[in-house]
Amino acid sequence: MSAKSFDIVAYQKQDHEAVCSLLVESFKAKFQSLVTLEEQDIQKLLMQVWVQNPYSSSMKQFVAKENEDVVGVLSLKWKAPSSSLPETNPISLAPLLKQFGCFNVFKFLTGMHALEYTPAANECYIDHLAIRSSHRNQGIGRRLLAFAQQFTVESGFHALTLHVAYKNQGAIRLYHKLAFEVEQSKYNGLRHFWFKEPVWHLMSWKENLHSRREHR
Repeated sequence: MSAKSFDIVAYQKQDHEAVCSLLVESFKAKFQSLVTLEEQDIQKLLMQVWVQNPYSSSMKQFVAKENEDVVGVLSLKWKAPSSSLPETNPISLAPLLKQFGCFNVFKFLTGMHALEYTPAANECYIDHLAIRSSHRNQGIGRRLLAFAQQFTVESGFHALTLHVAYKNQGAIRLYHKLAFEVEQSKYNGLRHFWFKEPVWHLMSWKENLHSRREHR
């Protein structure tokens, strides 16, 4: 499949199961460091605790589709407008505890919280980017990142940012090729404890800086 044979479209509720399946496949090692569950049960747990609102005022998710099949996902978020109401997705814990066990649910929710990041004003943040394993190294990730950069400019944000583990050198090389730079590197105790990834880069792309480089 060429990178031109798929469409990038806004996430819809009917994509939820496919997106959760893709996230579990892509970040299986991280999920398995939190819970002692089979992959299909991790997906069921994720589907119940992570519910996306397509009409959110502070987050937007996009999917890459090939013949209506989800082969990639990109989630962007930013600081909510001060006038917007708090967006909550209440979770009914009792059935989750019964189905997956107290320890698994506690570790899962705590681990997911450790990955949370609150963007600053005028900052668009890549919450996650994932490509189906069968479709990697075909330009889809690069296209989704370029899409995120375009969204950042058109939406009036000053910077596009993301976090990446220091040890993930392959992803870091890709981000550098697309003009992302390391803004800061920090030790994160919670992420070290849960995911054995102690140091994380905050990388950023800024349209004005990128434009100046192109015109040198």
